[in-house]
Amino acid sequence: MLINEIPDDCLLAIFDYMNNMWDLINCYKVCVKWSYLIAKRTKKTKYLIDQCGYSSDAVSYENQVLIDSTCLNKLFTNLKIAELSSRLHYKAESAIEFVKNQKNLKGLINPFDEPIVKYCDKLEMLSVIFFNPNNLRNSSSLKQLDILYYSLEALGRDAHYLPNLERLKFQIIENPYDGPVLEKLKILELSYECWVRKIFYGFQLMDSCPNLQSAHISMNTDSWFIDETLKHKSLQDLVIQFYGYDNYSWNKYKRLLIKYPNLKHLSLRFGNIQDEHIEQLVHILPNLVLLNVSGCNRVTQEAADYVKDYCKRYGRSIKFYFNGNCNEIESDWPQLSTKHEKISRGFDFMKHCFRKDFTYLSHFLIPINY
Repeated sequence: MLINEIPDDCLLAIFDYMNNMWDLINCYKVCVKWSYLIAKRTKKTKYLIDQCGYSSDAVSYENQVLIDSTCLNKLFTNLKIAELSSRLHYKAESAIEFVKNQKNLKGLINPFDEPIVKYCDKLEMLSVIFFNPNNLRNSSSLKQLDILYYSLEALGRDAHYLPNLERLKFQIIENPYDGPVLEKLKILELSYECWVRKIFYGFQLMDSCPNLQSAHISMNTDSWFIDETLKHKSLQDLVIQFYGYDNYSWNKYKRLLIKYPNLKHLSLRFGNIQDEHIEQLVHILPNLVLLNVSGCNRVTQEAADYVKDYCKRYGRSIKFYFNGNCNEIESDWPQLSTKHEKISRGFDFMKHCFRKDFTYLSHFLIPINY
């Protein structure tokens, strides 16, 4: 049997297994019949990203590709998420034409200086190097924002353009936050790298997010501003990844953690934590159910025994992980991913962020209904 004698349904089933953009484009150019079938297959594609193996409704381009806007505009017409990475050697006008053709586009990853976002009408998720709300047609529709370089000063200036923001991720630059309350923000992810000791104001920003549920903080300074008179009662999930200086004061961390009395899930990643600190933590955080200090070399079995005995005496249940039992977290919490993904399915901090380093956090957490 010749290949073109294969029934259309069978060929379409075969094409459904192809998720490489270059392969699909080559097949599209074979003949009229294949062009029709490939176009039918690609209309089901929701995500075009620079990462293979994401899902059956995603197409990747892990090989370098020159955008042919005429071809792509025929093939991909129902995209929800598009990534314009360095592997796409495109001219600006071709990329603009491409995104303008995407009537259902909800998310854009654009690591280039060209403000392509101004040609997108309904963006709810945006990942950029630099952010300028003036480039957006409708900034109030943004729910997730991922920025490589940003400052709290700029956020204070721009926040009133972002009334519906639910997740914010960026590498922070100094200066305190002086802007409106971020009422709808639920997830905050901050990285602070400063090789001269300066004050970190990320916790001050959190005070302006009254409904914040989850935070991932990565920093290399032992100096930060906190308002100890304010308690943040909505925060349930917290990761603090500390690196650099190693002479911090435990009492400073203790005063910080007391601000978040309703924490359920806590991950601390820095070197000087000791057994006695674990004993204090379980007392000051009455709702804690997961405490992960894996990688903290000074925490020993003694702390694990204390937590076990404490839970038995007071009727609590706390899953505690340190270097001695860190492998158990895999079986106890199999839903907590460590996979490096450009985009992750589900708006779920615990599943997609809690066990990851800041570097591996996703650009977007895609709602299930997308």
